[in-house]
Amino acid sequence: MANKKAEKDAEKALTTARAAVDEAQRLVKKLDKKTRKEADDLAAALEQAAKEAKKAAQRARKTAEQAAKAAKEKEQAAVARAVAAASSPGTGIPTFRDLRDRAKAQGIQGYSRMNKAQLLHALGEG
Repeated sequence: MANKKAEKDAEKALTTARAAVDEAQRLVKKLDKKTRKEADDLAAALEQAAKEAKKAAQRARKTAEQAAKAAKEKEQAAVARAVAAASSPGTGIPTFRDLRDRAKAQGIQGYSRMNKAQLLHALGEG
């Protein structure tokens, strides 16, 4: 009788163990599904971030190209103005800077506060 009771207890323990193993397997599958879903979500987020980074890099490159183009155009315009100023025929009327330089060279006092007409008069040309 002790053997039968031991066998019954063993079968009961075995049944309980099988139920526990089945429950553990079910939980592992559930956890595995959850982990796979999280991994898929992370992969999608990473892909989206890569697309956004690529777009940002393209925008930055385009902005840099536009800035370089604007700087080149500004430089070309400055060179063109300098060439035009150097090659344009003189009208015979001295510039304000020329008058100030001449007044300074002649030692005229207060030349730095004079306007063009006053400089011409002080130099005896007006």
